[in-house]
Amino acid sequence: MSLFRVKTTECRVGVVGLYNAGKTVLLTSLVNHLDNHDGDRFRLGHGKEIQTIRKFEILPPDDGWAAFNYAGFRDALVHNGKWPEKTRDRSQLVCKFERSDWTFSDALLKLYDLPGERLADAAMLGREFGPWSDHILTLIDNDTPYRACCAPFLEAAGAGAVAEADLIRAYKLAQANLILAYKPLVTPSTFLLDTKGSPARGQTATEVVVGRVSGLNADAEFTPLPARLREAQPELAALFARRFEAYRDQIVVPFLHALRSCHALIVLVDVTTLLAAGVGMYDDNRQILRDLFHVLDPGENFAETVGRHLAKVFLPHTLRPGWINRVAFVAPKLDLVHPIDRDRVFGLLKRMVGKLAENRDGLKAEFFNCAAVVSTKPLPGGDADRALVGIPYRSAEGRKIPPGAEQRFTSSPIPDDWPLNWRAGQYVFPEVYPFVPARKDCPPDQINLDRVLDFVMD
Repeated sequence: MSLFRVKTTECRVGVVGLYNAGKTVLLTSLVNHLDNHDGDRFRLGHGKEIQTIRKFEILPPDDGWAAFNYAGFRDALVHNGKWPEKTRDRSQLVCKFERSDWTFSDALLKLYDLPGERLADAAMLGREFGPWSDHILTLIDNDTPYRACCAPFLEAAGAGAVAEADLIRAYKLAQANLILAYKPLVTPSTFLLDTKGSPARGQTATEVVVGRVSGLNADAEFTPLPARLREAQPELAALFARRFEAYRDQIVVPFLHALRSCHALIVLVDVTTLLAAGVGMYDDNRQILRDLFHVLDPGENFAETVGRHLAKVFLPHTLRPGWINRVAFVAPKLDLVHPIDRDRVFGLLKRMVGKLAENRDGLKAEFFNCAAVVSTKPLPGGDADRALVGIPYRSAEGRKIPPGAEQRFTSSPIPDDWPLNWRAGQYVFPEVYPFVPARKDCPPDQINLDRVLDFVMD
């Protein structure tokens, strides 16, 4: 710490979003820009003067956290020609640096990367087994695609007396159907991503079920139970309740406690995927985010605002309380959209999640369209048909192909508002190889990633 920097300001930021939203790519690009900061390419501060970052240092993570593998993820982007693998365990990136616009304080930035699959379990926090069962079953009952996927389980649960093994088998088949239908509300989420970070795989529901568990392990599986079945089979209900509580306390509570300890959240809402996947995916994402905000309850009252400012002055950073007082809603992968449509992405993001912010007192929220790694460029003269150029990642048949020459893509026009209904495949966006310079001190081009960081650190 320099002579005039008399304190350290700690910023704890949770990065959340459903799986494949781009959390790992965002963090990898962000660290690359901080470590090799160029004020012309990554602008910080609110004024016209270009700010600088110096003395950047990556520190060990807090106890109980895996270190975010920045070097490995960047290497995979450059040399393996692939996007980083999905988040399989909770990890943390801790770094310290000086900002030229922070005169008296060093910055200690803690970034939390958490598996998106765990968001589906958010409704467990603050609920006992019965209310959680009613909540999940109500969502299924009131949604035709979910009812269709969960038909095996609904039939078993609707019978008279049912054996534990039969009920669990039927629920696992239902969960497998949800995965194959790209429905993200799979809970317990360990069926989709187990505690060792292994994701579910398979082409059929029967294949997906093999080796998967609906709970902590094969001896602690549970399913939601209708109220009628809880009354008819109280021993089974009590057994499932104990397993539910153990799962909630070991998997869900640490996940959400980490988020609650943050000062800010970066919430990734992948608008391009929602358009490509259909209205069902939109509704599912919105429901999961509503459940998450319900249990996190971001925002602060007047007393908390005063306490936060006093803590910054009088307490060491390790003792300062944390609660979420600002949220950055981010629409990632903006480079997959033609530049003439990018403002519409911003509009769709705000229309989808704006009420989540408006309904929270004392919460400061901003909305951003963003590309952490710019991997396409617009084709000159191609505005009319939204022509982009990039290196294709998959063939027309869906097979991954080796990196080759740049090709022309056509990106679907972005609507002015979310359609009232749309089917999967109605909107199409290119799938391309990441473009990250091999030179380690040269971060990739980005769009608005600097603005996101500026906001959550303000």
